[in-house]
Amino acid sequence: MIDIVALQLQAGSGGIGRVSFHRSKYILKGGPDGGTGGNGGSIILRADAGQSTLKRYSGLNAISAEPGKAGGAKNCTGAAAENVVVSVPVGTCVWQVSENTPAQKRRLSIGLEKKIPSKLVERSQFLLEKEGAPIPPALQDAAEEPNNLTTKVLANLDLASSGYKLVATLSEPGQEVIICQGGFGGRGNQLFKSSRETTPLRAEYGTPGEDRWVILEQQLLADVGLIGLPNVGKSTLLSVLTQATPAIGAYPFTTLEPQLGMLVSEDRSQECVVADIPGLISGASEGRGLGLSFLRHVRHCRGLIYVLSVADELLTTPVSEQITALHEQFSIVRNELLAYDKTLLDIETAVCIAKTDLYSEELLSLLEKETFADITPVLVSAATHDNLELLHNTCLRLLSGG
Repeated sequence: MIDIVALQLQAGSGGIGRVSFHRSKYILKGGPDGGTGGNGGSIILRADAGQSTLKRYSGLNAISAEPGKAGGAKNCTGAAAENVVVSVPVGTCVWQVSENTPAQKRRLSIGLEKKIPSKLVERSQFLLEKEGAPIPPALQDAAEEPNNLTTKVLANLDLASSGYKLVATLSEPGQEVIICQGGFGGRGNQLFKSSRETTPLRAEYGTPGEDRWVILEQQLLADVGLIGLPNVGKSTLLSVLTQATPAIGAYPFTTLEPQLGMLVSEDRSQECVVADIPGLISGASEGRGLGLSFLRHVRHCRGLIYVLSVADELLTTPVSEQITALHEQFSIVRNELLAYDKTLLDIETAVCIAKTDLYSEELLSLLEKETFADITPVLVSAATHDNLELLHNTCLRLLSGG
């Protein structure tokens, strides 16, 4: 699953204004008739319910819009460039890495939801020695290129503590944000004619388009997340709870990307999206195993269920050792969440002990009296469906915050 990418987004600059004078057979000295340049294309991010990952942008470095066309003679305005719409999954967060001056001015003055009006944009002029002379190059204003934002670095990057700005969150289908506004076309010399300047040889450059380096991060929009070590039975539980079809196997890291399923209350008044979050290991908050690439998906869950189970090789050991192993699992997962973001411990929590059809009567009897951080676990078997309804109701309770 490609859920985080870095991109340079460049809107088009406005077209340059024209310096020209009217020429016709019977008019020897016509007045200025240089037209205004066209506006540059903007870049718009749009949340698309049909998109599930950011894979289409993996390997891209930049997305650019076209500049506006230059103004023409005979008072002709240059053509405006088309906007570029970038479709992203619902739940995409936009983190800003760097921006040029026009981008910063709009963001700080009116935000990214609206376009800045032409009257608030600074313009610069050029002056020619004569009609047809070369136009001096305009000063360039580009966003600073970041260093070392490779796929591997991004996957293990904690954006919230890395100094980047969260500038937009696209949480609803169809929601749009003008991430980079195109520049305005420069005025031609016809607009500079006056009683004192009857043959102006000056016009305007088009204003520069906005330029941003951003990180697009897809957030998993789930109500309840199933979290635990690899191979504890999360994917199997998701499949029987919600009829989702994740890949399931008896080896670590079967789930390499989050899986979603939907469960509905008996009276159909509540719907709950449940996510199988890929398995944590000790040191995950430091980038080990699957690293931080899955921990960030936990942030937006309204409830978390710690899924624990006794490993097959421990089923023949004393019951006390099996219970100790369950507590160790719980502590590892809890400590990794705490190390990554201590506010995750404020999310409503439940504990589920899976694969109970494999356990001895003695172990089950003791587990019914056991607690984990003062939470009584739900004992569930996906194979026999024991207590599946109780787990179903637990998900709905977490959804309602109870």
